[in-house]
Amino acid sequence: MPSLNEQSLALRKKAKQQRSREKIELILQTTLEMLSEGQVDKINTNEIARRADISVGSLYNFFPNKQSIFYELFRRWLENALNGLDELDARYDGSEPIRDYIDDMFEQMAISYDANSAGHWQLRRSMNSSKELSELEEAHVNQILSRFIRIQEKFGRSLPENPQRLAYLQNLISVSCLNIIALTTDPKERQTVMHWCKNLLYLVFDLERLEE
Repeated sequence: MPSLNEQSLALRKKAKQQRSREKIELILQTTLEMLSEGQVDKINTNEIARRADISVGSLYNFFPNKQSIFYELFRRWLENALNGLDELDARYDGSEPIRDYIDDMFEQMAISYDANSAGHWQLRRSMNSSKELSELEEAHVNQILSRFIRIQEKFGRSLPENPQRLAYLQNLISVSCLNIIALTTDPKERQTVMHWCKNLLYLVFDLERLEE
């Protein structure tokens, strides 16, 4: 059951009709585009409605405030990332080279606009704008850490005494790599950065090499 904090940022009503669902998606995509342009502090419900070419009253039918739009965007982004990791995990049994897994994981999370855009990273930087958003990110990080620990176990890596600390390091480097990829628009430079990031991830996900 959602907490009171989560309920305060939840959608005001469920979209039962296609037209309502389309309007919610329009509001969310418009906000994400505005986030991609930067200047998060200048985004407000009036400007979102204007850019989406809908009335503010129509926006308020679904979202009580700007923070609730951010919350829904962030919730979907995190859910998409977790589902992607789980689907990838199901395709590997641990007998494969861990580098193959890292290649698939990074490309899956880095290339898709739905998973890794400049707007998403602007959104993440706004997470300290409310207690609810911060709590959502913290819960997500804990879920990511548990999955990274499971990856180590699946591929036969010996876990350190404090596996959470290693998983946290892996998450920090993964996040940094995804962020720089999202901000690199030149195709040739992007390939170079992808190569750098994969090499970093190969190292940090291979405990044996880390301990050399």
